[in-house]
Amino acid sequence: MIRALHGFVVDPAMADRVVAPVAEKLSGDDRTRILSENPDNSLRLLAETPADRADARAYLDRVIQDGTYHPTEGWWAYRITDGDHRQTGVIAEVAVEAYESNRIRRHENTVAEVATHVADTLEQVRGSSHPVSLLYRRLPAVEEIIGPATVQAPAIRVERGSRIQEAWPLPDSAALQEALESIPTLYIADGHHRTSGAAALASRRGASAPDHAAYFLAALFPADQMRTLSYHRCLHLPDHSPGEILAVIARHFTLEPIPLPPGPHGVPDPGHVWVHGDGSWYDLELAHGPDAGPTAGLDPSRLQYQILGPICDVADPRTDPRLNYIPGTVPFAELAGRCSEQSGITFVTRPPTVDDVIAVSDAGGVMPPKSTWFTPKLGAGIFLRVL
Repeated sequence: MIRALHGFVVDPAMADRVVAPVAEKLSGDDRTRILSENPDNSLRLLAETPADRADARAYLDRVIQDGTYHPTEGWWAYRITDGDHRQTGVIAEVAVEAYESNRIRRHENTVAEVATHVADTLEQVRGSSHPVSLLYRRLPAVEEIIGPATVQAPAIRVERGSRIQEAWPLPDSAALQEALESIPTLYIADGHHRTSGAAALASRRGASAPDHAAYFLAALFPADQMRTLSYHRCLHLPDHSPGEILAVIARHFTLEPIPLPPGPHGVPDPGHVWVHGDGSWYDLELAHGPDAGPTAGLDPSRLQYQILGPICDVADPRTDPRLNYIPGTVPFAELAGRCSEQSGITFVTRPPTVDDVIAVSDAGGVMPPKSTWFTPKLGAGIFLRVL
């Protein structure tokens, strides 16, 4: 299921120029500006159009030939630090077959058209530098092998603000291979469409084990080092003022006034939601009831089933234009201000835990839309796989 990387690693002297910023945070204009200022940035590999793919393929050929990347065949430890959070894992190639046989489990639905787009890009560019983030239940044997290496100075280090990425080559280790192969199940933290796209390409090519298309680039992390945040919800009902919405909610639930929630990124107690409207914050306790399965028992699901759906007429939280999602990194004062500008109501839920995500994945379910995301996002550009 797992094998050492047979690919390339960026030259340490070029890492600052090559390693890409987090793509999810960039607009199209941001991407264009970065690439115009820095032709070496690996954002160029994240191609969208046929013209982009041709440009990405030329970039790939160039950075391999000119020494921007060096060949590597072996294991690498990879660490990402963001503020006071740090997680350390292993860079590897993971078999598509493990995804097809449910040894790699997902917690989100994927869209076939997007997976096809990813497969087309992989096939035409013939390379990828953006690892899928996978997690596994903690395995001390893995940490015992990679731990000694990571106390040394890293071979590669890229620091941007509070975000630091580091990498260390690991000795060729049969023990590490054996430990990783003993992991019964991997879980996708981030990269559902990259994984499904790799599977689509393998199916298209009829890839077998020796074929590079039968594997994809991944970073494997122990679950107890992973961090989840939530998305906040801002609901704007054009025909109703925030006060009117709060009044209707108050007929069914107790709204307990509270000051500004504690800290910039605090979380409500389990089963509680923080609500903001008309300049005030409230604590709302969700009703107890039979929860069918791990997904239905999550607070974002209970908010949808108890309030957003029956009271606010939000039938489909994935597509309703009146419901906006704001990342949990946004401080509460800014969050309330943004939503108030839209004459909206803010809902803050407790983020599902990593154990919640694993339970949903094991049950074959999907997380509620925009209920959680894993942070920090992995960077692209340190490692490279070529088909």
